[in-house]
Amino acid sequence: MERVREPPINMKRVLELTGYTRSYIYKLVHWKKIPCRKPTNGRLFFYESEVLDFLARNKQSADYEVSEAANAILNGEVK
Repeated sequence: MERVREPPINMKRVLELTGYTRSYIYKLVHWKKIPCRKPTNGRLFFYESEVLDFLARNKQSADYEVSEAANAILNGEVK
């Protein structure tokens, strides 16, 4: 496992980065959807790069992107 070299961030910073509510962050942690560390006594710690990666995942495609992908499939351009 790769060792993380950046300092951990707290919940307040996670809320600033995501714009989510505290309760939603706790739900994401419970559902194991957002990476975090819980080393002792219940406090959660996060790494900014991992939170930003989490936000970048599961992109919802715009209508034109879906249309372009469908046209590429129909025209045999996708391998």
